Amino acid sequence: MSKRICAALVTLVVLAVCMTSGVLAVEQVPIEARVKPILIVDGLQFRDLNNNGKLDVYEDWRADVDDRIADLLSQMTLEEEVGLLFCNNTAGQFSGTYPVTYNYLYRQDCPFTPPQDEPYSSGYSAWYYINVFHNRCFLDNANGTPEEQVFVHNEIQKMCEETRLGIPMTFVCDREYNAWGGFIDKPHDAFGVANSPELAKALLKRYAQSMEAVGVHVTLEPYGNEIGSFNGEDPEYIAKMTALEVGTLNENGLATCTKHFIARGGDSSFENARSVAQNVVNWMEGWKAAIEAGTPWIMTNSGAKGLSNNVPVEYDKATMSYLRDTLGFDGIVITDWWALGRQTLVTGVTSEGVDLSALDGRQLYGMMLENGVDIFGTVVTLFGEDVAARPMANYPDCIINGVREGDIDKALVDRAATRILQFKFEKGLFENPYCDAAEAIALCANSTYTGKPLNTLDEYLAAPRNITTNEELKAVRNLYDVALGEAMQAASAVLVKNEDSLLPLKQGTKVYVTATSEDLAKQYAKYIANYGTVVKTMEEADVVVGDFSRIDDIAEVFVEDAQLAGKPVVMTLNCLDPDEWAISNSDALMYLSFRQRPDHGASLPGIIHTTEPWVYADLLFGVRQPSGMIVKELTRSAEMDATQWKDLAGDQGASTWVRLLLQATMKTSPTHTVPENWGDPLICYKYGMRYGEKGDFVYETLVVPTTAEEREVVDSRGRTSLRTAAVPAVAKVGEPYTVHFLLWNNGGDDMTMVKAYDGDKVIAEKLMAVNGGSWRVVAMDLVFDTPGEHAVTIGTLSTTVTVE
Repeated sequence: MSKRICAALVTLVVLAVCMTSGVLAVEQVPIEARVKPILIVDGLQFRDLNNNGKLDVYEDWRADVDDRIADLLSQMTLEEEVGLLFCNNTAGQFSGTYPVTYNYLYRQDCPFTPPQDEPYSSGYSAWYYINVFHNRCFLDNANGTPEEQVFVHNEIQKMCEETRLGIPMTFVCDREYNAWGGFIDKPHDAFGVANSPELAKALLKRYAQSMEAVGVHVTLEPYGNEIGSFNGEDPEYIAKMTALEVGTLNENGLATCTKHFIARGGDSSFENARSVAQNVVNWMEGWKAAIEAGTPWIMTNSGAKGLSNNVPVEYDKATMSYLRDTLGFDGIVITDWWALGRQTLVTGVTSEGVDLSALDGRQLYGMMLENGVDIFGTVVTLFGEDVAARPMANYPDCIINGVREGDIDKALVDRAATRILQFKFEKGLFENPYCDAAEAIALCANSTYTGKPLNTLDEYLAAPRNITTNEELKAVRNLYDVALGEAMQAASAVLVKNEDSLLPLKQGTKVYVTATSEDLAKQYAKYIANYGTVVKTMEEADVVVGDFSRIDDIAEVFVEDAQLAGKPVVMTLNCLDPDEWAISNSDALMYLSFRQRPDHGASLPGIIHTTEPWVYADLLFGVRQPSGMIVKELTRSAEMDATQWKDLAGDQGASTWVRLLLQATMKTSPTHTVPENWGDPLICYKYGMRYGEKGDFVYETLVVPTTAEEREVVDSRGRTSLRTAAVPAVAKVGEPYTVHFLLWNNGGDDMTMVKAYDGDKVIAEKLMAVNGGSWRVVAMDLVFDTPGEHAVTIGTLSTTVTVE
């Protein structure tokens, strides 16, 4: 019988006694202790965490949380309290050791010289960090099956219970889905591209439940709330998806640490994105949504400047005040992993005139605490105060000695510790920090899985590790989770081009397939063969299919050979943005955004992290429908992209006039959103074709350059006068003559190559993708090589241009 079942039975007995005796029943919370005694008080169970034989306030789950915190703080040494303020990687290892070892978990004579078969070891163990540095926050990007992770997390919680006050560990993880650690993670880009709130919510719910089941309490996610990141650059859409993600995860047991305040991800960091407009309000929509949805943690963007444009955010009072005071966030603020610097210490002069390079470790930590930081994150914790020797480390002695010698206000430490303990108490970790391997297996695996709970390190090390392919992983995972993941793969695929409805392919089609990865091409061929015939040469094929994760010689030779063979080309870009080369050199083009490679740390070998081969074949043959959208407009060129205001949106290729109109529209919009079709991108936001749907293009209102000309006019009485009028400008031989017109699309999302004819000769062409039910302004530069009158035709529009 499991300990959880025992605890449940005790709860029922206690409640029954209370009810029959006429005493007002208090609902027993789940309790589990593996080291310390369990106290029975008033017929209820409590953990005797400090082992003093009596019920302290902090051990009493009936007491007010504030009272529990105050009692615990009163019993803690300064070293124990400061230990709460630091979060490092488990055992000080960025990538971790898998399988774990005695050195990783239990070794006490630290630091030690790592053996050769533990290349990631820092020479410290989890035990040492818990008992010597008093750490109670581990970043655990662990690899392993559900039962393996439960074993490791429970062993660490047991070490924490063994300590003087029994303060539990908070496990945080960069990965949002790590129940099968090192195999797969959340496919970040896919959620935004899919634009399927129901599917996203279903997956997020399972992520949260699975992570809680294996003992993870906080995910260092999301960061799709940053402009230009996974949810694109529309503040309204970013806010919607952020609220969905934060709300769903927290409601289902996994706390979120939304990052990185203000922004680091996506196209550009907040620091580098700032244009002459210095926009802020649009960037805050995602943060407001996260806070309103209840994110309990927020991570700063260490090393990057904030609102004041002078120092990293943790040291900038204006930025931190915006978070704490303007946005009203009162949860835990944790720094990213290099708050003191990376290779060298932080630099810059604050708005108050403080030169960071002149400060020592005590002063740097003190400034961050004063600005509202609670936890300092990095890989390792070290003794001493020589922060310059290794900036990317934690130095608790700076705070301990700083408090004792009056350099740091103890109230700042208490404030941070209070927030940290509040989270632990409200999470129920002081009552039961342990998780149940059987429950984790039942939740994350299916009935064919043979993994079992592990009770000792020997059992852990002896466990089979035989999942080495996607097929093997699929065979043991929860069937519902598998189905959701496959649905997301299709939902996050974007059909960009489909000339003559080439896709979906018909059953029995002869297909030649290649890919950037030769192994992946073989996997694709295996599953394409379920629907068509895979051939070895292009000459044998009806259609050639190429999947590319980069445009290199393999991709270019594929296109050249296909053109020589005269075969229609289906191209898929695997986690690679579509560009004009790919569009122009394919008959059908699909963008696959799905990538579930584990975030941070090491991933396990043999697993394909992009769209799985059987789903890929389903998409090609129409068993599944690509239904994603482009979440951020795609540029026509690197030069165009360089001139975009990265702190705006929708302005790729826009003129200064239009860009300022977009700026004004953003400022006055309640959600700070802007139209997606005012600029001149290659592809607009929200674009995504569907099988069986085509565009219906209508050309309208051709506008040629004009010039002002004075003309003599005669009125009705025979009087003459000069009047200024606009007349078509005369073009110059060899010089651009720019015309504009409207291109409407009354059908489904689609693209067309717009061509300008001078008689029968094409003198200009431009690729235009237009969202269904929308329009684009098209600008085309016409160049004439001879003088005279030229009859110009564009679509259904025509005009005469005089050329000199």
